[in-house]
Amino acid sequence: MGEINIIDELTKDNPRASAIDVRIYAQALKIWNTASENVKEHGAICLHPRTGAPIANPYNDVMTRQGALMQKMKFIKSDRVVGMITGAHDD
Repeated sequence: MGEINIIDELTKDNPRASAIDVRIYAQALKIWNTASENVKEHGAICLHPRTGAPIANPYNDVMTRQGALMQKMKFIKSDRVVGMITGAHDD
C-alpha cells in the first residue's frame, strides 16, 4: 500500500468536521505514529546516545502528548484511518 493521505481519509470519515480540526488531528496522528514506531523499535527504555546509560525513551512523552490531544478530539472518527496507518484491522 502506498502513502496514505491522512487528511483526505479523515475528511471522508468526518465530513462535518472543520478543516482545521481534521488537520490538527491528522498532524497529531502522524506524530503519534512516528513516536509509536520508535518506541516499538527501541523500547520504552533505551540507551542515551552520548553516555550509553539507560534512559526512558523520549518518544514515550511525544506519544503520550499526541495521544492526549487526539483523545480530547473524540468527535473525530479515526478508527479506520488508525487501522490503515498501523496495519491494525477491525476484522
